[in-house]
Amino acid sequence: MPKHYLFRIGNGFNFRASSARHIWGIVSKDAKFFLEGAEKGDLLWFIQAESKGLAIAVATYVGSRARGPSTLTNEELGWTEATGGDSDTEVHYKDLYDISHCGHETKIKSARVYWNYNSETCMVNLPAEYPAIVRYLKVVLSM
Repeated sequence: MPKHYLFRIGNGFNFRASSARHIWGIVSKDAKFFLEGAEKGDLLWFIQAESKGLAIAVATYVGSRARGPSTLTNEELGWTEATGGDSDTEVHYKDLYDISHCGHETKIKSARVYWNYNSETCMVNLPAEYPAIVRYLKVVLSM
């Protein structure tokens, strides 16, 4: 059974810009436990900041790697917003679903970069919602 992780993605601009490449950037020191515990096939929920925790996308985790000379630059990823520009790790995913129109407000208000899903603090039962998302929505190439 996959684990569910939630990622704060600021206003979503940078996330949308790099979604065609299925890459998101994180700061490794802020996501140490995610990087140590995440496994291929886990689910990543992308939460827009300042929106009552609106989940705008969900995808399947593929892996991560350190950013460096052989990885894409912020400009190549289309990251023009200041938030996220200091990320040192790429998170790779597949099977991206745009759920921005579904109204899944998690009500999570923490400033943390990521969270493990917790049914006591998240106001949406994400594990129960995911099968319906897969059933009724199509995978998108980008957002």
